Amino acid sequence: EGREPGSLPPFRYVTGQLLVDYIAPTPLGVELEVRARVEESKGRKTTVSARVLANGKETAKGQVVAVQMPEHLRPQKD
Repeated sequence: EGREPGSLPPFRYVTGQLLVDYIAPTPLGVELEVRARVEESKGRKTTVSARVLANGKETAKGQVVAVQMPEHLRPQKD
């Protein structure tokens, strides 16, 4: 839309596809690091990949295809 992230009204997306690979058990009680990046943004679809790390070790990774919601599905103000 040619707008900056964080501008109003907020961007709203629905999940088109979600893939998760569980690589190793993720321990409890440790700080987790999540690294994500936009792989592609084309039209209304945005593909994001992400990794979860615990103690520097990758425990899960995934990819989501997010589709921007059409105007008629967005919440209406009262």
